[in-house]
Amino acid sequence: MTEISKQTKLTLSIETIIALAVSLFTATAFYFDLKAQVKEAMEQPAPVISRAEYDLKDNAIRSEIMSNRQLIEKNFEKLETIEARLYELKTK
Repeated sequence: MTEISKQTKLTLSIETIIALAVSLFTATAFYFDLKAQVKEAMEQPAPVISRAEYDLKDNAIRSEIMSNRQLIEKNFEKLETIEARLYELKTK
């Protein structure tokens, strides 16, 4: 185990010092930029969704659900056919 005392020498190259400084500057800039974006986002009003837009999205979702339902029913019918064929193969 190494002890740190007054006689301990810490040697850093110029490249290491520059890399640390750039990293610190980048992290600080990122923090303040993020803070500014959060402040700006909090000041903006909430988006207003019109009734027509809501109805369009609702209808699109409902039609997608019905389309999926039809596909599921078709797959279920195919599954029943496969099960019947498997049962026939097992009984032979």
